[in-house]
Amino acid sequence: MKEYVEQNLKNGNTTKTLDFIRKKSKVTKAELAEETNLTFAAISNIINGLMKAGMIKECGEGASSGGRKPLLYELNSEALYVVGIDVSIDEQIRFGLFTFDTVLVYELCMDPPAVKGPDEYIKIIKNGLKTLVDHEKIDYQKILGIGVSIPGPINTTTGEVVSPPNLPLWRNVPLKRMLEKELHIPIKIEKDANLSALGEKWFGAGKEVNNLVYLFVGEGIGSGVILNGTLMGNSEIGHCTIDSAGPRCNCGNYGCLELKASGLAIVKKVKEGLQLGYPSNYPYPKSEQISFSNVLKAIESNDPFTLKIVDEAANYLGIGLTNVINNFNPDLIIIGGKLPEKYERMIELSAGIARNRAFEVFQKKLSIIPGKLKERSIIMGAAALVLEDVFGE
Repeated sequence: MKEYVEQNLKNGNTTKTLDFIRKKSKVTKAELAEETNLTFAAISNIINGLMKAGMIKECGEGASSGGRKPLLYELNSEALYVVGIDVSIDEQIRFGLFTFDTVLVYELCMDPPAVKGPDEYIKIIKNGLKTLVDHEKIDYQKILGIGVSIPGPINTTTGEVVSPPNLPLWRNVPLKRMLEKELHIPIKIEKDANLSALGEKWFGAGKEVNNLVYLFVGEGIGSGVILNGTLMGNSEIGHCTIDSAGPRCNCGNYGCLELKASGLAIVKKVKEGLQLGYPSNYPYPKSEQISFSNVLKAIESNDPFTLKIVDEAANYLGIGLTNVINNFNPDLIIIGGKLPEKYERMIELSAGIARNRAFEVFQKKLSIIPGKLKERSIIMGAAALVLEDVFGE
């Protein structure tokens, strides 16, 4: 079946037909002909080829319009599988196994290695993949491809990880080539926020739109942009300047959004406030031990001191959103990540700031909403990265 994909799914008509079957679930040849603007004979030939390859199957009969009831067709869920992997630095590495009809059938989390080098991560990925295959008892040869999220910057064409700031042992690592040599499966590499955007577009809040921006607000601020249904390279909205007199960021720029609205920015403000003697109801540890996880727990306990700092960060995030709206004119902005998931008011505040500042004409069709997929957005986007080549989105 992999061979059929390689040989036939570069054909636009076949891809278009298969994608409509995916979206409609159960469909007749007549419906396919009407939707794709192909002749009934052309659709019949495509259906016969897909049936022979085992990519689709018959699933009963449709309603009759006067003659024989037409056959219904659907994707063969067990024809092929794809895997999505979220390689995190400090948190667990998440794996997802998806059927050909884009259903997540098994999810797995594994601890990151103590030594954060490429070889150690590759061992964990290899073991995780074996666990997925063994658990679901599937044929290893049916895995069409693996999408991998890794902290950027990345060369997505070559699959090379260039120099992630938080992974000092990774410098110009040819991760795609290394994984394909080890696993003998096609690999696609992309950064986390891009995959969150793609995941929401395929499976979540962005299904109905072609122009969306995803902002990931956690310890840092990541972004993914989809315009006209296409993922747009490496966007770094977290590093747009919102304070020209601000401090220097680790990216080399000054006054970046990330320095004002991210989890690490909030941690810094919390430490400064406590050192100045501001009272907090949350039992923070000593200043040097305060972490992002402490901030999240303080938010959960409704600590007024912490919430005031997060509200200030939300104001800056709103300025960043204004730049996003005025530059990209999206239909949808999705805000995800641990901060807005823990404190949804952050989305309301930042959206309010943006609506007061952005061009009014760009706001008529715009929605600003929380992410739907939460912690699964990356693995689902990683799976979509592989499935795009099959379904042509």
